[in-house]
Amino acid sequence: CDCNGMSRQCVFDWQLLRETGNGYRCLGCLGNTEGTRCERCKEGFFRRHGEQCCLPCLCHPWGSLGPQCDSDGRCSCKPGVMGDKCDQCQPGFESLSEAGCRRSGQSLQCECDPAGSVGGCHSGHCICKESVTGEQCQRCKRHFYNLDARNPAGCSPCFCYGHSGTCISADNHSVHNITSTFQQGAEGWRGVHESGSPAQLQWSPRHQDAFIAARTSEPIYFMAPAKFLGNQQLSYGQTLSFDYRLDRGGRQPSPHDVVLEGHGLRVTAPFLPQGEVLPCGVSQMYTFRLDEHPSSKWSPRLNHFEFRRLLGNLTALWIRATFGEYSTGYIDNVTLVSAQPGPGAPAPWVERCQCPAEYRGQFCQSCAPGYRRDAPGQGPFSTCVPCHCQGGGICDPDTGECYSGDENVGNGASCPFGSYRDPRQPHSCRTCPCGPGQGCSVGPGGEEVVCDHCPPGAAGASCEYCADGYFGDPAASQPCQLCRCNGNVEPNAVGNCDRQTGECLKCIYNTAGFYCDRCKDGFFGNPLAPDPAHKCRACNCDSVGAEPLKCRSDGSCICKPGFEGPRCEESECPPCYGQVKEQVELYLQQLAELELLLSEVRAGGGTSHELEGRMLVAEEMLQTILRETLSLQASDRSLEGRVARMKGQGSSSQSRLDEVKATVERLRSLGSQYERQVQETRQLLERARLDLDRSGAALLRVTIPVSSFPGGSNQFLLLAQEALRLANSHTQAASAIDQAAKAARDDARQALELLRAAAAGEA
Repeated sequence: CDCNGMSRQCVFDWQLLRETGNGYRCLGCLGNTEGTRCERCKEGFFRRHGEQCCLPCLCHPWGSLGPQCDSDGRCSCKPGVMGDKCDQCQPGFESLSEAGCRRSGQSLQCECDPAGSVGGCHSGHCICKESVTGEQCQRCKRHFYNLDARNPAGCSPCFCYGHSGTCISADNHSVHNITSTFQQGAEGWRGVHESGSPAQLQWSPRHQDAFIAARTSEPIYFMAPAKFLGNQQLSYGQTLSFDYRLDRGGRQPSPHDVVLEGHGLRVTAPFLPQGEVLPCGVSQMYTFRLDEHPSSKWSPRLNHFEFRRLLGNLTALWIRATFGEYSTGYIDNVTLVSAQPGPGAPAPWVERCQCPAEYRGQFCQSCAPGYRRDAPGQGPFSTCVPCHCQGGGICDPDTGECYSGDENVGNGASCPFGSYRDPRQPHSCRTCPCGPGQGCSVGPGGEEVVCDHCPPGAAGASCEYCADGYFGDPAASQPCQLCRCNGNVEPNAVGNCDRQTGECLKCIYNTAGFYCDRCKDGFFGNPLAPDPAHKCRACNCDSVGAEPLKCRSDGSCICKPGFEGPRCEESECPPCYGQVKEQVELYLQQLAELELLLSEVRAGGGTSHELEGRMLVAEEMLQTILRETLSLQASDRSLEGRVARMKGQGSSSQSRLDEVKATVERLRSLGSQYERQVQETRQLLERARLDLDRSGAALLRVTIPVSSFPGGSNQFLLLAQEALRLANSHTQAASAIDQAAKAARDDARQALELLRAAAAGEA
């Protein structure tokens, strides 16, 4: 791996080989470097001359124009700012802020808030953006909210569906990006001609982008999938961005390069301002702000309310792909900045409205109890008017139909909304035991009072507890909130979260955590991704070399000591290899010194005497390197010979070991035969002893008349003595045979143990 000493891992890439002639791409660059060969510093870092590692620039976030610095670590400063890190005001300037430093003695009234001012001041007063006010342009005008430096108007107008002009930034939403990175396929994107007929869209698995090729001059567009459409109100004032590349040069953008349609409205915008030319073969990011401000380039100009209507029901998002005949357009990294309820990075562009009595909801999108929509077809844009129910009862907010019992004059005609007629006291009204803005009714039997229309998420006769899928404690003035499980629970399941604490209990898609907001152990990815296929995936790590059930957020494995590689499947080099590395580093240092001497000689620096001295030094260095190289070669040959001898010895040892194993097997077989023979001999000896004992006893009992044998008693006595001698001889022979068998068995066992020990030692 040629990684400039910044990595020891690389993979082979055919495309890189074709492009550069070197097909190895480095992995896990160290020292704050990046690139195919770890050849450059990361953004915000720099490398001093002669050093390998990159150091952080540490540019001051207020005083510098950006995070990058030059090769000496010097940052680019804003007006009135100085210092290598842009952290000091120049002489004659003071008060470092996001706008830089102001001149000394300048009126304090001109310490303008950079988020709300357009820069500079006039007659001692700050010049504010159009929706900002205050001496320092530090607050939003009435009916506006969310002071933001990125907003060309400064603040956003309150929307509230037109029902209120008072709002603030909500604190219950977090940033949520809707993206397409084309890593797994086209992700639902399609091609469409300007006329509306379908066109072929292709996906490149090598470059992981989508592209459309044209043969005719009719424009073809990329058409966004459903996740970018629908109600995108939470993207108002934010950006739509994407990377785009065109393979034909000299093409000028058109007014209809990006198209948004929704709610009967249509706006378009060009890729670039009029007169500019699209770059050829270069991928470039294009960004479009989603609001009605003139700088946002949308045509025709819509007012704030119309643009909000368009985003509230976005039906089409087209991005132009081709420009002319035989052109090809490529798209990648599409991002629509949005928001979602729940914890995370705050999304201050989401509003919380202060609604009139007729309306309810964070955006005044619902009618309050006792009110209905005047024009139900307009949805949340419709005005809410009082219900026309007898007794002041409540009605359906969309149809206006009164709920059952509200028109019973005898039951509630004389009781105002929020109270009920007590059956035990028919002529009096009692206050409903419910929250503010809620009505109630008497249940069957006239004993139980049931609250009508509990707040969202509340349940029970008195709306005293949270329904399934919500958490809180209405009885303790803690309203019920929707469980914040980030879409990582089964929608139709029961008991997804704890009704008191909100802790998610049934996380799916390999997620875990209080809010199902992290990948469980052994998995990695983005648990908040909208597509389940892109959430959490299993770590692909070696079970031996990697830490169990652990990997980094990008899926890279955490190796145990002594292992390396993308999956920790490779063992590191042994410690003895460090001596070789040290020697190589010494050679490299000496070569660098030699190159420096040669460069100075070529430059003609110094006198002839100095030149001769340097040449002698160079020659000595060359001789030293040559001697060490020859010594190293001899060591290599010696090492190779030793390795070869070790291999031969290993083969011989293996042969001897095989012979020993065969001998052991034969001895085991002989030992078994000896043991069987010994057992048989023992049995024969036992039978012989028994026969002899019985014979001896019988002889003692026998009485033979001497006169019956010729020769008299002497002859009989001789026969008896001979029989006794033979019996004793047989007994002694049997004992000798038994002892010999035992000795043979012991010798066989001892030989077997010795051979086993020898075999174990050879192994």
